Amino acid sequence: MLFDVRTDEVGPWTVVRVVGEVDLASLPEVRSALDRVDAERVALDLSAVDYLDPVALGVVLAGRLRARRRGGRFVVVSPPGRPRELLAEAGVDTLVQVLDGITALDGPSAGS
Repeated sequence: MLFDVRTDEVGPWTVVRVVGEVDLASLPEVRSALDRVDAERVALDLSAVDYLDPVALGVVLAGRLRARRRGGRFVVVSPPGRPRELLAEAGVDTLVQVLDGITALDGPSAGS
């Protein structure tokens, strides 16, 4: 199984990019990568995620909370597909802005 997490800078955003399946085995690595980010604008890029375990929703919400406490922004990048459907089914998309693609980080609604 292919899995990778890396952090990149995209303009003013720090992007945590995840590839593969986010399940109980890989979740600690995703959490750790988000915990290491100390930036005003953080994006969790799930564009290359095949499977998102519902337990991962807690990590998404923790990322949002951490960013808000710093006075920053937190968004999730997830194109239409199963991970995005899970975010919607659980109502997480009402708490965290979900963008279709990484290029949307340049849009006015992502920067506000």
